Amino acid sequence: MSDATSATSPGQAMDELLQSYYLQYPAEKAVLAPLCSFIANATDPFIRSNLPGHITGSGFVIQGEEMLLIHHRYIKEWFQPGGHVDPGENPLQTALREIEEETGWLTIASPTNPNPLVPLDIDAHLIPANPIKNEPEHWHIDFAYLLVPVELRAASDLEQNQWFAMSELTAPRLARVIQKYRALQ
Repeated sequence: MSDATSATSPGQAMDELLQSYYLQYPAEKAVLAPLCSFIANATDPFIRSNLPGHITGSGFVIQGEEMLLIHHRYIKEWFQPGGHVDPGENPLQTALREIEEETGWLTIASPTNPNPLVPLDIDAHLIPANPIKNEPEHWHIDFAYLLVPVELRAASDLEQNQWFAMSELTAPRLARVIQKYRALQ
């Protein structure tokens, strides 16, 4: 990203980040660009009420041949830790914070990633309406980063978490991320 990014809106800054991502992963532009087209025009693409969706941040924490996943308490499936962007954060900062809150692991950006601000993976997925939170169906544009564990601390919002052998992970997004991870090694 350029030095001029600080003078741009959050939407423009995230659009520039998307363009950097597309340079690294050009094959994904055809799928992601239509789903992410609202970002450059959004006043703040991080606000939960921003529809048709908003940006979230998550992290793929890898140690050796294992990946750390959480069991999502509402969706009841295993995912990488992550969540909504807090005011003043970028998606990488969100991923680092959410991982520590949910698992207790303090993490850093992987030294094998040539540009740690550019996500390892971006995934757009539809979130079903949640009447309890009074939220309509909307999109999460998840910016996910490759991270390495540094220190285990007490988690403030502990989710059930577990290290999984990457050879056993077959979900489409996890398989895509493992392939990208291997290409960086």
